[in-house]
Amino acid sequence: MLIREKIVKLLTLMATAVIFSGCSLLPASRAQRAADEAATPTPIPTPVVPVKPTYKVQRGEIVDELTFSGRISPVVEEELFFRAVGRVRTVLAKRNEMVKKDQVIAELEIDALERDLNSAQLQLERAEVTLQLAELDHASNLKVAQINLEMAQIRLNALQGQGAPDAQAVALQAKEVEIAQIAVDRLNAGVDPLLKNDVARASYDVTKLQAEIAEAQIIAPFDGQLLSVSLTPGQAVEAFRPVVTIADVTAMEVSAELLSDQMQELAEDMAVSVVLVSRPGVILHGTIRQLPYPYGSGGGTATTVEDQDKSTRFTLDESATEAGFAMGDLVRVTAELERKADVLWVPPQAVRVFDGRRFAVLIDGETRRRVDVTVGIETQDRLEIKEGLEEGQVIEGP
Repeated sequence: MLIREKIVKLLTLMATAVIFSGCSLLPASRAQRAADEAATPTPIPTPVVPVKPTYKVQRGEIVDELTFSGRISPVVEEELFFRAVGRVRTVLAKRNEMVKKDQVIAELEIDALERDLNSAQLQLERAEVTLQLAELDHASNLKVAQINLEMAQIRLNALQGQGAPDAQAVALQAKEVEIAQIAVDRLNAGVDPLLKNDVARASYDVTKLQAEIAEAQIIAPFDGQLLSVSLTPGQAVEAFRPVVTIADVTAMEVSAELLSDQMQELAEDMAVSVVLVSRPGVILHGTIRQLPYPYGSGGGTATTVEDQDKSTRFTLDESATEAGFAMGDLVRVTAELERKADVLWVPPQAVRVFDGRRFAVLIDGETRRRVDVTVGIETQDRLEIKEGLEEGQVIEGP
């Protein structure tokens, strides 16, 4: 009986273990799975309030400057061209070559003109020789005529000095004197004027042909270097179209192409500083030599707008040898427009503009208030405050 009870208890314990084990192996419910798989919510961050910059009203110096790029250029540079239409016959000099004044650089096909010139020069020589021979004959004839006049006058005086002069002989001799005088007067008028006209006409023909040949040539107007030569033999060219550029490379300066609003702020003889791009540590000094028309004296004599020199020119105090620059070097030019000391200033971003009104937001303890301001000099990093703010005040930026 005791053994039987023990077996029943053991079977009961085993059945209970099986039931609990089976429950742990059953699949989880959908609700349980959804709860297990739900993502952990991300907490909402606290918004960051941006801190606006602040600026302090200071007192100091303001320098208004204008800076722009330029290039080392010759003081004297000229574009050359043919004054006639034609085809290039020869090019006698090349780019970068040094030439002398009056040297022919290039010429058009002028064979016919050269033949005509030779013929005209022969005609001129013939006319000149003819005139010279006529002048020699004239001088000789005039001398003979003057001698004949003197002899006739002497004979007349001799007849008149006799005690009882023969009236008829005296009268005849007087006529001889008159005839001799007429010969002298006629010769005093000079050689035949037609001979001089022949010389003048032949000389005009020569000059005219020489001018036509010169119009078909490009001739160096001064000693210099050819910066460009846009010509080849056989090329057709137009009249007055630049094809050669010559420069006097013994004298250098700075040239710059500026905008109209920049040139309005500049004036001739204004001091400038120049920095070589290749040598940023070297500062050169100079002045504005010439501003283009109508801002200065440059380009006013040009016949057309296209011919006007539109560049601004700067004379340097230092020579190329002293400063070590060469033609074509890039530079940065700075002109001081205005300088003020002991003035109030703030950074430009401290002042705001709305509907034409300039104002600053003044920090006054925990409050902010708008203050209208009047400004003066404006530079990239400083803005002069003429009215509206005081030194030491703090401005809130935008």
